[in-house]
Amino acid sequence: MNRHLQVAFQLLDERVRDHLKRILGCLLLAILMAQGSAIDLSNAMASSDSYQTRLTDLVSYLVSHFNPQVGLIYESEDQGIHWLKRVEFPSYHWHYNQTFWIYSDNLFAMYALEPWRPDIANMINETFRRYDLPFSNRFEAVIGTPIGNDRTARDLIINQTKNWAILIRIHNGTYANPLNHFADEMIYQALTNYYTGSIYLARMLVLSVYRMWNGTCLVDYGVMQSVLSPQNAPSDIQFCMNMKLALLLYASEVIGVKLPDFTQLEEHLWNMQKENGGITTLSTGHGIPTGTANAETSALTLLLYNVKLIGRLSDMWNRSFVFFYDCLFRTLIQTWESSSRRFSISINFLW
Repeated sequence: MNRHLQVAFQLLDERVRDHLKRILGCLLLAILMAQGSAIDLSNAMASSDSYQTRLTDLVSYLVSHFNPQVGLIYESEDQGIHWLKRVEFPSYHWHYNQTFWIYSDNLFAMYALEPWRPDIANMINETFRRYDLPFSNRFEAVIGTPIGNDRTARDLIINQTKNWAILIRIHNGTYANPLNHFADEMIYQALTNYYTGSIYLARMLVLSVYRMWNGTCLVDYGVMQSVLSPQNAPSDIQFCMNMKLALLLYASEVIGVKLPDFTQLEEHLWNMQKENGGITTLSTGHGIPTGTANAETSALTLLLYNVKLIGRLSDMWNRSFVFFYDCLFRTLIQTWESSSRRFSISINFLW
C-alpha cells in the first residue's frame, strides 16, 4: 500500500478512536448523572419526617389564607400599604389580604397543596379555569413547562371588586439585561434547560446560584441593586428573598444536583418560619427573618416536599438518556465530518 495512503488511514483510525472515547465518556456521564439524581431526590424525602410539625403548620397557614368566595389564597397578612400602590398603581387601594395573585402565588400553592389538601388545590384549579390566562413565561417552569428567554415583567389586574383584586404577573416585555443575574430567573432557566435535554447547562446554572450563597443569604443582583424599577417589588432591594433559596433547593431535587450542604440550607429556610406557620418573605444579610410571611415563599417551601411532582419532573433515566443520545448524535456527526475532511485531504495529497 502507498505510504501516504497508510498514513492517511492511520490518522483516520486515531480520529475515530478519539471520538469513540468521547462517546463512551458521554455514556458514563449519563449513567453517573442518573445515579446522582436518584440520590439527590432523597434529600427532601428523608428530611420530611423531622419537619412533620413544621409542615403541618405550613399547610395550615396556606389553607387559612384561602378565600372560598374568590377561590384563591391571598398574598399576605401584612397590614401595611401594598407595594403596588407605591410602585405601579397609585390608585391601588386593596390590602395584602385582599390581593390574590394567580401568577405566581396560587400556581405554586395549587401544586404544593396537592399531597396535603387536594380539596383546596382542586378549588384553586377551578378558579384558574374560569379565566383565559396568558402564559407567564416564567413561573410555569416550576411545574414542568419550558419558558423562553427572560423578559421584563408587568402586573395586570384581571378581576376586581371593592373587596378584592385578582392579578397576574407576566414576563412579556423587553429582553432583560443578561448581566443582571437574578437567582430566581437562573433557576427557571435551569429547569427549562433540564426539560429540553440540556442537562449539563441546567446543572451548571443551579451550581452558579448555589455559589451565590454566602452562609446567610443568596446574594444576587436583586440584593445588590440600588434603584427600584416598576418591574420589581420593593423586597428586591437590600434584603434576602427566602423564596429564592426555596427555588434553589427545589431545582436541585428536580435536576439531580447534590448540594454539599443541602440539609443546612433546608434548615436555614425552615428557620424563616413564623409562629403562624408561614415562611417569612425576607431576611437580613445576617440571616435573620424580618417582616411577615407570604403565600409565594410559603408555597415554594411546601412544594419542596411534593415528592410525586419532583419524581415526575425529574424523570431521571429518560432525561439522562436524552442527554446521552444528544451527545452521541453530535459526536457521530463530528466524527463523520472530520473523517470525511481528513480522507478527502489525504486523497488530494496523494494525487
